[in-house]
Amino acid sequence: MDDIDLAAERVEVLNAAAIQAVLGKVETVPSTGICRACGEGIEADRLKANPYARHCRDCADEAEARAKMARRCGPR
Repeated sequence: MDDIDLAAERVEVLNAAAIQAVLGKVETVPSTGICRACGEGIEADRLKANPYARHCRDCADEAEARAKMARRCGPR
């Protein structure tokens, strides 16, 4: 094997490991219907669209805004 073959094999192994890591994070238990952030009920239409939702619409919007700001500005 030459260096290119070894590099290609290593990329394949790393990609497979990354895919397995992502798949391992997938939630398999449906939501309880209670928001993990505020403790209020999650909207029925939200649960119908995503039975695995962990946050109500307002808390999910706030978390998304914080994540977007962190990506823009870096951690604070």
